[in-house]
Amino acid sequence: MRWAVLTCVLAAGALASLLTGGRDDVGLAQLAGLFAGEAASTAEQTMRDIRLPRTLAAAGLGINLGVAGLLLQAVTRNPLASPAILGINQGAALGIVLGLTVPALAVAPGWLLASVFGLAAACLTFAIAGLFSGRIDSMRLILGGVAVGAIGFSAVRLGYTLEDDIAREVVRWTVGDIADLRIDAALRLLAFALPGLGLAYLMAHRLNLMAMGHAASNGLGFDPRATLVQGTVLAALLTGVSISVAGPIAFVGLVAPHIARWLCGADHRRLLPVVVLIGATLTIWADALSKLLPQAEEAPVGIVVAMLGAPWLLVSVLRRSGTAHV
Repeated sequence: MRWAVLTCVLAAGALASLLTGGRDDVGLAQLAGLFAGEAASTAEQTMRDIRLPRTLAAAGLGINLGVAGLLLQAVTRNPLASPAILGINQGAALGIVLGLTVPALAVAPGWLLASVFGLAAACLTFAIAGLFSGRIDSMRLILGGVAVGAIGFSAVRLGYTLEDDIAREVVRWTVGDIADLRIDAALRLLAFALPGLGLAYLMAHRLNLMAMGHAASNGLGFDPRATLVQGTVLAALLTGVSISVAGPIAFVGLVAPHIARWLCGADHRRLLPVVVLIGATLTIWADALSKLLPQAEEAPVGIVVAMLGAPWLLVSVLRRSGTAHV
């Protein structure tokens, strides 16, 4: 029943994303224009070249960020871990800005720069948290992530001052806008999402052992440090390619794993497909709502995701605090 409900909500979001936009004459019938080539009508071209790629890109973003958040929460054993809170989003954003402003880095692909700098930010956060001493402290992990994220985003804001054209491009990108994404960006996201999901599923058993503690994982023949490194590298790669396409979108990697655990428990073999559905559902509905909000211009998806994710997270934390107090 839960799978059916999640699938229906995702399908409804996809329909809402496809059917909303600036033109009223574009509907599902225009999907026939996918194979019409140059003979496609203007409405069919709108569906083929703008709305469908945007919906696919939103789904790819949700999958990548949701899986990245689940991996980070598993390898750190911290339910607050996510690409945004550990500084990975901000590090990846810095990589993109450096690619725009430093000529020597301009030849490197954006997704590669974002992944490398996101991974560097994660390593710095883990070092602050005590990784090299053999034990990661949860409080230092969060505080270290906040500090690294603040440094990274300060450097991003410095890029605003270098050139007006770069400033306009960076400002619009940092709010998580996907309005201008086309099919190449959508396919890039999905090309990383599918192998990333497969690799994460291969790690699912080790992630379950990580939840039992480092001693239990070691006792059963799995090195927790290797799992930590592999999970963090994969999370940084998925986050980097997502940020290179759409900017630093927060809350998906934090909220989607929490909802998945609430629905299906703590077994990562079941969590992963549920996180995929929830992450894609969240970003696709955010895309649809961004075009429905009553305003002159549509809101960036990153802002709508924050509007959806922040209240849910706040209510969840308050409910847990009330239960613990009782």
